[in-house]
Amino acid sequence: MNKYLFCCILCITLKFNLIAQTAEPSATIDKNILQIELESLYTIQNEGSEKMNSWSIPSILFRYGLLNGFELQLNTPIIKEKLWKNDYLIHSINKFDDIQIGFSLNLWKEKKLLPEASIMIRAILPTDKKFSLDELGKIVSLNFLNKISKNLSLNYNIGHVQETNNLSSCFYIVNLSYQTSSKLRFFAENFGDFHNKSIMSHNLNIGGGYNFSDKIILDISVANGLNQKMFYIGGVLTWIINTKKN
Repeated sequence: MNKYLFCCILCITLKFNLIAQTAEPSATIDKNILQIELESLYTIQNEGSEKMNSWSIPSILFRYGLLNGFELQLNTPIIKEKLWKNDYLIHSINKFDDIQIGFSLNLWKEKKLLPEASIMIRAILPTDKKFSLDELGKIVSLNFLNKISKNLSLNYNIGHVQETNNLSSCFYIVNLSYQTSSKLRFFAENFGDFHNKSIMSHNLNIGGGYNFSDKIILDISVANGLNQKMFYIGGVLTWIINTKKN
C-alpha cells in the first residue's frame, strides 16, 4: 500500500479513535451542566514498511446541557504525528485538527427490551484551509443503552462519518460495562469502521474508570487492532461543573 493511501485510511481511523475511545452516551447531560473532557491518546499503526505515531495532547470536548434532553458539544483536538518508513522519519507535524461542533438529543427512555436512545450530530470544520461548505464534514451517531442488571450495562453506537475531503465510512461500538461500586467500573469494548460492507478496522478495547468525586472522573483504556497492526493507550479526565448558581 502506498504512502498516500495509508495516510488516508489512517486519517479516518485516527479521527474515529479520537471521538470513540469509549461508547458515546445514550443520554444527554443535565441542564446547566458543563462537562469538560480532556483526552490524551497515543496511537501506533503499522502498514508494511511504514509506521504512524499519533498523540493527542490533548483533545478537549466541551458538553453543555442547554435544555433537559438537549446538549451542545464542541471538540478541539490538538495532534502530534510522526510517519516512519524503513525506520527513517518521513515527516513530523504538530497540528490543530478539524473542529467538531454539534449536539446530542435524547430520543426515548429505556422500556423493557427497548433501549434508551439518543442521537448525536456534529459538523467537522477544517482548520487547515479556508472554510467552504463543500469541505464540511459530519458525524451522525445513534447511541443506545440496555441495563442488563443493577451493575451491568450494554452501551452501543452505530454511525456515519463523512470527512472534509468527502471520504466516508460507517462505524459501530459495542461496550459492556460493569460497575463494581459507586466509584469504580470496568469495561470491554469492540469497535470498528467499514466502507461498502468491507471492514476497514476492527479493534478490541478494555479499560476502567474511577470517580474521585461527583465532579472529577478518570477513565483509562488500551486497545489493539484485530485485523490490523494498531495499538493505542489513552485516558480521559472529566470535570463536571454546575453553571447554575444556587
